[in-house]
Amino acid sequence: MDEYVPFALADEERSAQFIAAARRRERRRIWRNVRIALGLGLVAFLALFPLGVLPVPQLPGWVLALGEPSAPASTDAPVSPVAPDVPADALAATVDYVHDGDTLFLFVDGAKVKVRLIGMDTPEIGDNAECFGNEATAYLRGLLPVGSKVSIMSDIEKRDQYDRSLFYLWADDGTFVNLSLLESGAGEFVVYEPNVRYSAEFAAAELTARDAGLGLWGACG
Repeated sequence: MDEYVPFALADEERSAQFIAAARRRERRRIWRNVRIALGLGLVAFLALFPLGVLPVPQLPGWVLALGEPSAPASTDAPVSPVAPDVPADALAATVDYVHDGDTLFLFVDGAKVKVRLIGMDTPEIGDNAECFGNEATAYLRGLLPVGSKVSIMSDIEKRDQYDRSLFYLWADDGTFVNLSLLESGAGEFVVYEPNVRYSAEFAAAELTARDAGLGLWGACG
């Protein structure tokens, strides 16, 4: 198998901006539960003292999503990444159930495995539903019907903090599912360091979808 060479973006500066923004989004997601816990603790702490006496603590490095400037629309034709082929050493698996746009269950060597797709985040569904969450879930279910055969490959870090297996995934027809979700606008690119093998392709896919107003980029403002 030829050595893998990442896709080169036409606009390297914009690519770097997207990767940096993706890292910030991942830091926010990791700290979400910490922020909730700190908020509850702060309420209890303030109850012991007169209001207005204590300063409001801030988390170092915290960046609010609404405070991030959106990338300017490109006046050039969008650059589409070339989807990587299924790696020769990818493992075979079978789809059991798609939970949402980035999480699913697979059977791997007879064992049921909960999988989190690497490189993107899709809107939430259920009690914490977000704009385009149901559409992203439907899109992934369309790509991966129950019982369909897929190919999976891990990166450096094998599991996340919730003990979910982290994989890149290809459908039976060769579709690179992680990339397809970003190309369609079903999710946004997020860097899960050190799992960055396809970060250039993922950044380019989000850039193309964002510029074209596809999926959540057009529906959610």
